[in-house]
Amino acid sequence: MLKRTSLLLSAIAFVLAGCSDDVAKGPTGPRPVLITTFETTSGRTEEVEVTVGRIESKAEPLVAAEVDGRITHIHAEIGDQVAAGASLARIDPEDYRLALQSARSEVGRLSSMIEQQQRLVNRYLKLREDEFFAENTLDEASSQLEVLKKQRMSAQTRLEQAERNLSRAEVVSPLNGEISERLVNEGDYVKRGNPLFRISTDEYLRIVLPYPEKLADRLEPGKLVRLESATALGVRVEAAVSEIRPTIGDISHAVDVIIDMPNPGNWRAGGTINGELVVDVIEQAVMVPETSVVLRPVGHVVYVLNDEQNTVEERLVETGILADDLLEIRSGLVAGEIVARDGAGFLSGGAAVAIQQR
Repeated sequence: MLKRTSLLLSAIAFVLAGCSDDVAKGPTGPRPVLITTFETTSGRTEEVEVTVGRIESKAEPLVAAEVDGRITHIHAEIGDQVAAGASLARIDPEDYRLALQSARSEVGRLSSMIEQQQRLVNRYLKLREDEFFAENTLDEASSQLEVLKKQRMSAQTRLEQAERNLSRAEVVSPLNGEISERLVNEGDYVKRGNPLFRISTDEYLRIVLPYPEKLADRLEPGKLVRLESATALGVRVEAAVSEIRPTIGDISHAVDVIIDMPNPGNWRAGGTINGELVVDVIEQAVMVPETSVVLRPVGHVVYVLNDEQNTVEERLVETGILADDLLEIRSGLVAGEIVARDGAGFLSGGAAVAIQQR
């Protein structure tokens, strides 16, 4: 037992002797922390919000029947490309053809009666000049002529309506597009206003981008948006916000930003799209690398090198937006100051540093 104790004491003495030699040989003061540095810059930066939205067709009309009747022909199917004015379907036109013939006959009949009455009035006028004619007879004939003219005007209106109804029996496409929905079959009886086809066009698009409701008060028409379609990755298109939907989604709790624009390429309605909205632009923003900012109990701090660049000062700062790995400093720093970059997390106020040369 005594022998073990002696050996233990000898070992402790040896270790203490070694430590005292290291202290004696080592440099005075704490060893410097190895860091890299960054000179703060000042420039223009943007606060952006990124989201994924959807592409819709801005023009997607629902083609409806404009007259009553039975569908006799279907000329377009889902997926068909149609041109403006192309026939989509036909409603039985026979009743409208008969109505047109009747209206034409009525206009012709009244025109003949007007010609006859006009000749009578002209004859009465001649007789009145020779003073062999009663004035009241002329007045009665002239009044009858005016009545016939008014009747012909009314008949002419009915004729024009009959012509329109007959033309509307042919259902045509109002624009160039693709049939996305067919809602009628041959033999169906339709009434005016019944939907028949839905047409989608990619010529003009509506982009819908949902953003968090916390941004609602900062969104407004005219703000810049950068768009990138999943069908054309790498191609970014800039556009302006057209409108902000005034309500917040019940489920998503998002505010929809709307951009109406012509199709810039092969974008297709129904697809997804990435949207980068420029919420704000900051001029002369002081920027530092994100690694230069360290979270301490007092808040966010950066370590600024002294003039000799051998020690650092701990500086409390207010941070802003992050853009391309650079963080905006809204207060606490000015452009041109040198701050610690790599190794900042190992520093404290007054710490000695050594700058690593790159």
